[in-house]
Amino acid sequence: MEYVSTSTYPDRLATFSGYWDDQEATARQLAAIGHVYDRPPLEAIEEGSRCSSCSNFVRRGLSARALEGDTGSYGESFEIFQFHRPHCIRLQVRIPLEPQATFGGLYGGFRMQEMRSRWERKIQPQIAQTSRFHVGQTSSLFSLPTELRLQIYSMILPSLDHVTEIVPINRDSSRVVTRTGQEKTGPRDLTKSNLLRTCRAIHNEALDILYTNRTYRFANAKTLYLFLRAIGRAGRDLLGQIDVYCGSREDAITFALLSTCPKLRAMTIRLPRPKLIFPRSPIWLVDGVACLLFLSGLEDVRFGDCGSNFPHYLNDPKDDAALIRRELTRPKWSPGNIRWVDGYLDL
Repeated sequence: MEYVSTSTYPDRLATFSGYWDDQEATARQLAAIGHVYDRPPLEAIEEGSRCSSCSNFVRRGLSARALEGDTGSYGESFEIFQFHRPHCIRLQVRIPLEPQATFGGLYGGFRMQEMRSRWERKIQPQIAQTSRFHVGQTSSLFSLPTELRLQIYSMILPSLDHVTEIVPINRDSSRVVTRTGQEKTGPRDLTKSNLLRTCRAIHNEALDILYTNRTYRFANAKTLYLFLRAIGRAGRDLLGQIDVYCGSREDAITFALLSTCPKLRAMTIRLPRPKLIFPRSPIWLVDGVACLLFLSGLEDVRFGDCGSNFPHYLNDPKDDAALIRRELTRPKWSPGNIRWVDGYLDL
């Protein structure tokens, strides 16, 4: 049997090629956290992936449920399994929706049981799709020209700035909102946000308004990940411009999921260190860089400052900035030009 290296993100992702094409987002996230596709023998019943470090096996269905499912049910998704064995070195790469990642740490741990109980009370059976979708499509609204309908939607949908900052509802929540929405006081007009729930036809037409010619800004990769999960595949298919502060343990899985956004064209990167990788970099940092450099097809890549606390950040005069721009602007899905040696970037 031919040996296949799985020391880097591209190597691990390659093992899923041709086998998980219908669940691309799951495969990319699994590769980011250290998993490879496990090809079982013919007599095996289960199919899934296995951690390249600790060999922990996870069934394919469980992974898809956890990594592509509804974020509202994340507690149930992660309760019955773990992607790694205890003390696995790959635990350095964090999944923001895991209970220990969402609630753990200095601030959120003591509220774990309280928040989990709230989520369990909110979980309701899925409401079957009714004939309201058919009714919506036969409404007189659809007799109007598409341009006029879009103008009507833009007047009803909440007004968003050209650069819209996305933030968690609170510091230990998996739900995100716009900064303006979080800071708003007084009664809220819920009729505006409910437009997208009117019917499937209106949802599909109006959704584009939220993403066209608008940049979404994120204070960290975790918030970007939660946003990408919240908007679902339909939103990721339309997302075009982001501004994100990088350099955290969630970078790898976030950029892996971001690579499933086919219309992503502009990205501002804020990295609070002058180089991509330094000697003896930890796994979470190396995998985060690998997943970032795997992005492609962008037209505009910029580097922003990281505030007064980080005067030495990655910017244009530095060689690593040129490397990032070169890799991210190469043609979509074309092979990268990065050479990896023993799992590390050879610069």
